[in-house]
Amino acid sequence: MEPNLMPASGLQSGGTGPTQSAPAIQRTKNSLVIPVVAAAFLVILFAMMAAEVTPGMPSEGTDWAMYVMHARNLVKGLPYTQTGYVFQPESTTEIAATSYPSGFPILLAPFYAVFGPDLKLFKVLNCAFLVLSLWPIYLFARRSLRQISSFLLILSLGLSALYFGSFNAIGSDAPYQLAAFLVLLLLLRIYDRRLNETDPWKWGLLAGFSIACAYLIRPFGLAFLLAVAGFDLLKRHRPSTFLIATITALLPPIVLNNLLLHKDSSYSYQFTLAISPIVQHALAYIGFLSYIFVNTVSHAFRYVLWGVTLILALIAVIRRGRAALGLTELYVLVIFAVDCAFWQPFPRYLLSIFPVYMVYIFDGFQTLVTRVPQRFTLPIQVSAAVVLLLVPAVNAALLRPDASDTLITAPRYEQLCAEVRRQTAPDTLVIFWNPRVLAFSTGRRSSGWPSEGPPDRIVTYFRRVLPDYIVTDNSRPDDRRFLIPVVRDASLQLATVYQNDRFSLLRVLRR
Repeated sequence: MEPNLMPASGLQSGGTGPTQSAPAIQRTKNSLVIPVVAAAFLVILFAMMAAEVTPGMPSEGTDWAMYVMHARNLVKGLPYTQTGYVFQPESTTEIAATSYPSGFPILLAPFYAVFGPDLKLFKVLNCAFLVLSLWPIYLFARRSLRQISSFLLILSLGLSALYFGSFNAIGSDAPYQLAAFLVLLLLLRIYDRRLNETDPWKWGLLAGFSIACAYLIRPFGLAFLLAVAGFDLLKRHRPSTFLIATITALLPPIVLNNLLLHKDSSYSYQFTLAISPIVQHALAYIGFLSYIFVNTVSHAFRYVLWGVTLILALIAVIRRGRAALGLTELYVLVIFAVDCAFWQPFPRYLLSIFPVYMVYIFDGFQTLVTRVPQRFTLPIQVSAAVVLLLVPAVNAALLRPDASDTLITAPRYEQLCAEVRRQTAPDTLVIFWNPRVLAFSTGRRSSGWPSEGPPDRIVTYFRRVLPDYIVTDNSRPDDRRFLIPVVRDASLQLATVYQNDRFSLLRVLRR
C-alpha cells in the first residue's frame, strides 16, 4: 500500500508556522511523479490522435451528420429538428432517430459559428474530449487502486481499440465519457463526505444540474438519477431530501429539452422488452468486454486475456457485493440493462462501463496477489503489467484510421451534391441510401429506401413518399440488385439528369 500523506507538524521556523520535514517533502515529491507522468501521457496521446485526424468521414455510421446539422440549426436560429433527414418507417438503408440529443450540438455550436462545418476541427474536438475523459477516470481508479495501477489502467484504455481506434470520428460518446466520470466523481465525493446529509439542498441541486449536463449529451445520463434513487432507497428505505433536491434541479432541463429541442421519445421504437433478445444482447455485451484487448496482431491473445480478466473482475464484484451495492455498481447495472434492451448491441455503448470494469480487473488481481508469498508478488505484478501493455503497444504502433473509407470528400460524391444543389429547389425530396449525409451535404430533404426488395415494395414506397429525385449508387450491391432494376421500369417515368461513373441522379417526371 502507498503511504497516506498527512499534513506534517514539522518544525517551527522563525515563527512563520509549521513546515514539512525533509522526509515528508520527499514523499510529497514522489507522490507527484506518476500523476505528472499520467498528465504527460494525455498530452502525447492527444498529439498522436490529432496528427492522425483525416478530413473525410466513413460512409457508414452517419450520426455525426445529425449532430452537425443540429449545431447548424442552433447557430442559425432554425428549428432544432429541421435537419433535412426525413424518417420513413419502410426505409432499411437508414435506421435512425429523427433527432439527436442536444448536448453535443450545443458544444459544437460555438465552433460552428466561428469556423462553419469544419469536420476536421470537430474531430480534433472529439479527440480532446476522449483524452480529457482519462483524467477523471484516473481519479476514479485512485479511489481503490495504487497510483501505478491507475496509470496503467488509463494507459491501456487510452490506447485500446475503443479509444485510440475511434478518435477519428464526430459523436457524443467522447463528451459523454468526460461528463459521466466527472458526475460520478462528484456524486462519490458527496456521499464520501456525507454532504448529502449535512447540506442536502445545496449539493442535491449541484448534483441534479451535473446529471442534467450528462443527460443532455446522452439520455444515458439519467442512469445517475436512478443510481442515486436506488442508493438512497437501499440505505434509508424512503426518498431523501438530497434525492428530492437532485430531481428538482434535473426536471426543468429535461422538460425544456423535450419541449424545445430533442424528444427522448424519438428513441422509443428502438427498444424491446422481450426476454429472448435481452438475454442475447447481454451475452453479446459480455463478449464485447474483450474489446479492451482488441489488437491488429492476434485474436487468440485478445480472447485469452478476456477470459482471464473476466474471472478477475468477477472476484472483485463478488468481494464488493458482500458489503452492499454501491453507487457505481448501481449506475453500471442501469447502463447495462438499458443497453440490453436496445434494438442492437454495439461495443461503443459499453464505453462508460469499461473503466469501471478495468478497475474491477485490477482489484481482483490485487486480491489474488495478496494470497501468494511476498517474494513472488513483485515478479507476478511486473509480468502482468508487461502482458497488459502488449495490446496498447501494438495499437500505438499499428492502429491508424482508414482514410480511404470516406464518402463526403470523394470527388464523384461532391460532383453529385453540386448537381443536386444546382438542379433542385430547397424543399426537394431526394431518395438516397445515405439520406442524412446527403441532407448535410446538399441542404435538401432526403430519405432512404427499402433495400430488401422485392421490386413491388420499392415501387409502392416511391408512390407513397412521392420523391422529386432518386440517386442510385452502382458501387453498392443493394443498389445494383434492387434499386437500379426498379428505376429502369418505364412505368415510373424517370429521367436521368446527371450521371458519373458511380452515381446517377434521376428526376421523377410524374409524381
